[in-house]
Amino acid sequence: MTGSAVHPLEWLERPRADTSVEFFDAESAGRTSYTDIAARALGTAGGLVECGVAAGSVVPLLCRTGPDLIAGFYGVQAAGCAVSVLAPPTRMSGDENRERVRRVLDALEADVLVVDAHHEHYARQVVTDPDFAARRTVRLLVLEELAMADPVRRDAAELAIVQFTSGSSGRPRAVLISHDALAANVAAIRAWEGATERDAWCSWLPMHHDMGLIGCMVVPVSGGTNGLSVCTPESFLRHPLAYLRRFDRGGATITATPTFGLRRVVERVRPDDLDGLDLSHWRAVIVGAERIDPTLARSFTELLADHGLDARALTPAYGLAESTLAVTGVSVRENPASVRVRRGELAVGAPVRTDVSDLDEDGIVDVISCGRPLAGTDVLLVDANGEPVPEGHLGELVVTGDSLADGYLDDAPEGARAADTAFRNGRLHTRDVAFERDGEVYVLGRLGDGIKVNARFLLAEDVEMALGRAGLDLNRVCVVLGEVASRAHAYAVLEELDADCAAIADRVLGSTCPGATRHVERVPRGTIPRTTSGKYRRRELWLTLSHSSRVERPT
Repeated sequence: MTGSAVHPLEWLERPRADTSVEFFDAESAGRTSYTDIAARALGTAGGLVECGVAAGSVVPLLCRTGPDLIAGFYGVQAAGCAVSVLAPPTRMSGDENRERVRRVLDALEADVLVVDAHHEHYARQVVTDPDFAARRTVRLLVLEELAMADPVRRDAAELAIVQFTSGSSGRPRAVLISHDALAANVAAIRAWEGATERDAWCSWLPMHHDMGLIGCMVVPVSGGTNGLSVCTPESFLRHPLAYLRRFDRGGATITATPTFGLRRVVERVRPDDLDGLDLSHWRAVIVGAERIDPTLARSFTELLADHGLDARALTPAYGLAESTLAVTGVSVRENPASVRVRRGELAVGAPVRTDVSDLDEDGIVDVISCGRPLAGTDVLLVDANGEPVPEGHLGELVVTGDSLADGYLDDAPEGARAADTAFRNGRLHTRDVAFERDGEVYVLGRLGDGIKVNARFLLAEDVEMALGRAGLDLNRVCVVLGEVASRAHAYAVLEELDADCAAIADRVLGSTCPGATRHVERVPRGTIPRTTSGKYRRRELWLTLSHSSRVERPT
């Protein structure tokens, strides 16, 4: 374990009274002290013990973003149980989310579900569904009622969290994260961020997702010294300016976001909206989960530069739930390195040329470094046979270290394929392709989200970036790539975009996917399947498209 790691529950014994969690939206805000949250957590633990929940159980938690969720998260662990945070419903999720909750309850073999009062009616609909109730009886335990019990602290279980992956490729899987792995990753992240008692976090990320849960909740709260401001993803989508205001004059100094968050700010915030803001104390905007478009990164920093944001605050990183969260990161306050590579020359096991000077945008990819491995973590790049490749060669990213999860709840889940992330002999095979240069890692995308054409790999993220440069709205465009009967196919799926956009998409597919059969499909808004964190479920979309007769096939 990383030398400076402390147990993630240690803060419960000595919570600071002068530190708090703020829950805000565009119109209001409220604060809850760490002492109050700790008291609620220990009361929750007592309530679980009173209700007969056995030590070592995995307890699912369904709760709104905010202090109650934080108290519930730590309360379950203080009761000697592991916690699995579920995605709360949204206005649009409907029956799909109910069925997802049932699948999670089945996977966990849960006999209780801890739920806040706001979701009690919804949860009752979930567990009383006739088909579900016929195979499983689940008791609902209301969080606010549990917290009123006398405080209890049982010995912590070895297992801390069961984290369901977002499922961007393949079906979501339950990752088993121990307290040791959690402590190691939290310590490594805080050391990488250079976190001090002067820092405070702000987040809009969903707390059921690893980046929001670990990076923007456990890291500051288990650190025990830092404040935290949170809002719901829906609030951020509607009012990103309210989120930006939290960074005024050092109110918050650290955040994390996928590239989608940068794009939302750039699209929705006007320069004059920022009048009077001082963002000079904002130290780190950690960007992960997706490939970073350099043009978008520049647009974000240029928008906020006049108000004091240092461009070096933009901090690319790479991680995944199977390594708790973070694997690599650019040093905070360092300009991230970037290189230009020629798309058509990429092949696993082959060298990656980074001396490209040709400015032909159709053939060139700008790639931003994801930095170096964090303390206690090592990375290795391997070829198709699992053999290490030299620096500067493209390979699959393999991770080892203190932060690795203990594997999956189901080691061989139904529907698992060779393209899935996998644990083998103490190593995490990520199925992400990358190369190293000067000790830094450059991640290009997932092997499961690409095709091989003329012995070269083509990645969906590259094609989407080309579509964005051509003027299409990337919030409404998804590219999927695959093979049918040994022939490569490239699909561009456009949500509520017109025929002119379809023509642009066809031209871009033609130039970026030479040798592949190309398809463009215009679909209604909401058709593209997404994970609970907003990423595209490419494999699910691929399976639908490749078996559908409705797909346009431009000549």
